Amino acid sequence: MIGSTCIASRHACLLFILALSVCGARASCGSDFCAINTQWDTHGLSKTEGFSLDLRYSQARADQLRAGSTRIRPEAPSGSDAEIEDRRTINNLLNIDTDYAINERWSVAMSVPIVMRDHSHTFDSSISGPFQQQAKFTAIGDMRVIAKYQLSGSSLTGGGGIRFGLKLPTGSIDKTMSPADPANPSTPYRLERSGQPGSGSTDVVLGLYRFGGAPASNWGWFISGEMQAAAATRDNYRPGRLANLDLGLNYAFSSVLSGTVQLNAKHRARDSGSNANVASGGRTVGLGPGLVLSVTPQTKLYGFLQKTLRQTVNTDSADPASGQLTAPGAVAIGINHSF
Repeated sequence: MIGSTCIASRHACLLFILALSVCGARASCGSDFCAINTQWDTHGLSKTEGFSLDLRYSQARADQLRAGSTRIRPEAPSGSDAEIEDRRTINNLLNIDTDYAINERWSVAMSVPIVMRDHSHTFDSSISGPFQQQAKFTAIGDMRVIAKYQLSGSSLTGGGGIRFGLKLPTGSIDKTMSPADPANPSTPYRLERSGQPGSGSTDVVLGLYRFGGAPASNWGWFISGEMQAAAATRDNYRPGRLANLDLGLNYAFSSVLSGTVQLNAKHRARDSGSNANVASGGRTVGLGPGLVLSVTPQTKLYGFLQKTLRQTVNTDSADPASGQLTAPGAVAIGINHSF
């Protein structure tokens, strides 16, 4: 049945093969989250006109230092007066997503992320010796406003659409580490820009998706691609372009319970600007099985476990041993309700 589904959509199969060789970035201090796609209209699982609300919690613990595709050990302290990424970044994210379907073709969505991050590294001080610095905060991140257009012929058994909009610079970029550098105790040591709640940039977002499934079959599939690029920046920092490719299969065990599995590929270009970390960006691919339970016709609960399959991170060409903190996997749970 899976094979016949792919034969019915040659483009989906080709993109699936391509996804096996494409991956997504991890920031140098491990600021990325679970990449599971829970845009239910993309899956072909949301066709109700009107208002819907989705609450999703995800967690990823980045504690593996990597250079390229190889795990490495952190450098030994040597009084360099620089940070050593040798500890961890615990990323917790609560996404509040609202969606209003104006009619069967047009809808608009807004996403508000609440970022809960705990980052710790060693500061290699030439004055006091190595000591641990930490930044722990809960803050609003960068919001997204997205318009969606369903292409003609879309139905519960097949269709597609276009997504386009903006990521807005609503998240702060001024979080600091503590305690301060003993060499300059009056000046707070700023958390790396890729680890801040926001990027400080306004980004353009453009995506395409397609889904399908036979009326007499319990199987369904979807494919979604999205690009995000900074159009306006500030404070000498430009986040790298971001590209996502998601492929998924779902199977209805019953009228209320479905199983699903996703392959999520991400590529992020290197950040740029005088306030950017050269060792940033890269590629990753992850596999995420999950379950979706419809507790009422309007409400569904869902949960996913994502395992990182392949990962390659960019390093500083002047220091090939420079690394980035990476996460071996992530978890996401949520609830979606249509009013």
